[in-house]
Amino acid sequence: MKAKTLLSSSVLLLFAVLAGGSFDGDDIKIFLWLAGGAFLCVVVGVIIQSIVQSNNKKKRLEMIEKDETENKDFDRSVNFGNDRCKFYFDASKKQVMIMRVMTEGINKQFVDDFEFGGKELCRQNDPYFCIYDSKNRKLLTGTYEGMTPIFCVRDIATEDKHKDIVPKSDIAPKIVCNAITTAISPSPTKELIYTLVDETHGLMAIVRKGKISSLFNYVNGSSLPRKTGNKSYVHDKGIGNYHFVMDDFFNVLVIVTPSSYELFNYSDIIEVSYEENGTKLYSKSAMRTVGGAIVGGALIGGAGAVVGGLSGTSKKNMEIKTMQIKILLRDTQRTSLVLNFNDSNRILKTKNANDNILYENYQKNANCAKDLLFVIIDRAKQSGNPIVQQVAQVPSSPKSGIADELAKLAQLKADGILTDEEFNTQKVKLLNL
Repeated sequence: MKAKTLLSSSVLLLFAVLAGGSFDGDDIKIFLWLAGGAFLCVVVGVIIQSIVQSNNKKKRLEMIEKDETENKDFDRSVNFGNDRCKFYFDASKKQVMIMRVMTEGINKQFVDDFEFGGKELCRQNDPYFCIYDSKNRKLLTGTYEGMTPIFCVRDIATEDKHKDIVPKSDIAPKIVCNAITTAISPSPTKELIYTLVDETHGLMAIVRKGKISSLFNYVNGSSLPRKTGNKSYVHDKGIGNYHFVMDDFFNVLVIVTPSSYELFNYSDIIEVSYEENGTKLYSKSAMRTVGGAIVGGALIGGAGAVVGGLSGTSKKNMEIKTMQIKILLRDTQRTSLVLNFNDSNRILKTKNANDNILYENYQKNANCAKDLLFVIIDRAKQSGNPIVQQVAQVPSSPKSGIADELAKLAQLKADGILTDEEFNTQKVKLLNL
């Protein structure tokens, strides 16, 4: 990072000097010597930094080896981690030792009543970690930015709202993750978001920067016994800054966003569309075929149509501000959801080579999300009664906003998304609230 900054500064200095005016032969020679010297300093700095990092890592590994050799009071046979922080699990003591290693020394922290659940349930991304004890249903999360690790143990079993319900499945839990982009300039910065999926109990926990940000049941407790055996029906897909986690048995979708999460049934989705700068390019409805001309696309079959395209072949000189997937929901309290795919958070000018690369990448992500949601719309036709558990739903007055919702339904009918029968059905539901 520092090397890139120095190199960028050198290039800026070059342009600044060149912009200052004309040069004679001697001036050019002097400048070239200065530029060469600056470049050499950058190269030397990178080499020195690399050597220091290598030596520090070697020293930390030697410290770990020495500590493991000299201290036999804790079983070290089961462990994971790296040269900066290692985790040891002593089965006889039912403890985990967190050993923070720095060139200045070693710091050890111990967690009681915690057992090893398998390496697939141990995640580490400097300086954060996330470990799940599947036997006792405890989640250990934390960070080791300083010498002393800061951690927290959450008793998932106690916080499970369906803890009194005995499930009939025995599906191994898993931790899935997605890397989101938190910054584009001066260089891309990524952040990993972990999601614990305890499918047997219909529960998820989202971990951000070593802390649990959300813990919730995604299925009604009364529905849990319907799932039996040990076959997993949950799969996930990270697309851009969004992580789609789907349970195809219960037909439930969880979208982990950069700051929160969204939870709904497959059957809640009425329509999915993709828009650039507010112009709809793709659309598919769960109700019926979208009316209107098809531009640059073709019918995709079933209940839906393409209205535009994502190829980008005719978009060589555009300014793109927004790239959005809009999900229209069958919910009077939350009628829609917008997913933003322009991660740069600025206007992209496609005539600029770098901006065009970003645009095409974001467009690819939006296309993947659109395709996935289209598949979910098709699957929703086979779904039964809604079983999603929206634990974070905000209570509202039953009569508030009914006029607005009726107006929205009328607009959907006018746009050809709802038939007369569908409109009347939804209207009756609203008026009976």
